[in-house]
Amino acid sequence: MKDYKNLHVYFSASSSKLTERKPLYEKIIKSIKGLGAKLTYDWLSDKEKLKPDEIFEKASEGIKEADVVIADITYPSIGVGQQIALALSWKIPVVAIYQQKPQVSRFALGMKSPYFILKKYDQDNLSIILKDSIEDVIKERFVKFNFISTKEINDYLEEKSTSFSVSKSQLLRRIVREWMPKNK
Repeated sequence: MKDYKNLHVYFSASSSKLTERKPLYEKIIKSIKGLGAKLTYDWLSDKEKLKPDEIFEKASEGIKEADVVIADITYPSIGVGQQIALALSWKIPVVAIYQQKPQVSRFALGMKSPYFILKKYDQDNLSIILKDSIEDVIKERFVKFNFISTKEINDYLEEKSTSFSVSKSQLLRRIVREWMPKNK
């Protein structure tokens, strides 16, 4: 199995179903971490009582830092939908997973985007679905190329990537994502 230690993942799911679905959400997070990936924001383990603006800020930053967003859309959630929309607007791939339930949003089931992957799962195939979906995202979404920089630029990238606990590639993607809308 590949090790995705440099892969940053944001996990999103309905918090209104937290009492009922927490063990499943923990299993999803365990599967993500089991691949070696890092969560950009582990809201499930966050014990702080956050204000709405703080939740928005932490979630938005987590999405921006992510290489991929995994979203459980089994139950409709405005917050999850907004997080998916943010990720897609920033061209961050989203893997939307769902269990067959009558509540799944038909809107989400019909969504088409090159950055949106939709997968049905059950308890038995969850880990395989996540692993295969992440591999699909990596194969199809990242393009490697050589980047030659000056020592000054490299030192800056090294310093900033270390301070943000991200790789230089992730930092460059973040900088370019922020720069792109301003320079269309």
